Amino acid sequence: MGGRLEGPVVAYGIIGSVALASVAMLGAAGIGEEGIRLVIRITGRVSMLLFAAAFAASSAFAVSRNATTRWLRRNRRYLGVGFAGSQTIHLLAIVALAATVQEFRDGVGVETLVVGGMAYVFTFAMAATSFDAAVRRLGRGWHRLHLVGSWWIFAVFALTILPDAGTSVVGAVLSAALIGAWALRVAARRGVRAAAVAP
Repeated sequence: MGGRLEGPVVAYGIIGSVALASVAMLGAAGIGEEGIRLVIRITGRVSMLLFAAAFAASSAFAVSRNATTRWLRRNRRYLGVGFAGSQTIHLLAIVALAATVQEFRDGVGVETLVVGGMAYVFTFAMAATSFDAAVRRLGRGWHRLHLVGSWWIFAVFALTILPDAGTSVVGAVLSAALIGAWALRVAARRGVRAAAVAP
């Protein structure tokens, strides 16, 4: 894995692909409620998979060093930016649905706005600070932002996706990806600790 699919090209490719796919879905299903809900559903799933890849990239490399995990580690920040782009399209679709469907607006609670809203704040803040200059400027603050933000987003995805694990194949696959990302983080952390205390 690699070649030309490296660096910013990864982020541009992801965002462009998600945008084109969203336009295609609206073209096929219509610009009304059905089409918008389809875009929300698909971009949400794609975003979750992108997040899981970025979330577990360094840990996957620590657990198993091969061509795939090396590529993931090299490009984790660009996967993260791609995730932010996909989430932006997801958010735009949600806003469009809220603007046109009263029933949808009525079903959104304050807790959803607060918890989900914070996930977006972290997403955009992390994307904006995913570059070397921001890392140098923020110092330890960068690590805290990305650590807290990534776990907040992970929790939101877990609350949203895991309840559907047993209801559909898609739900099972997404849940497995999310749990797998968490398991890699745990395994990598335990490995580091074991190495630190080993004689």
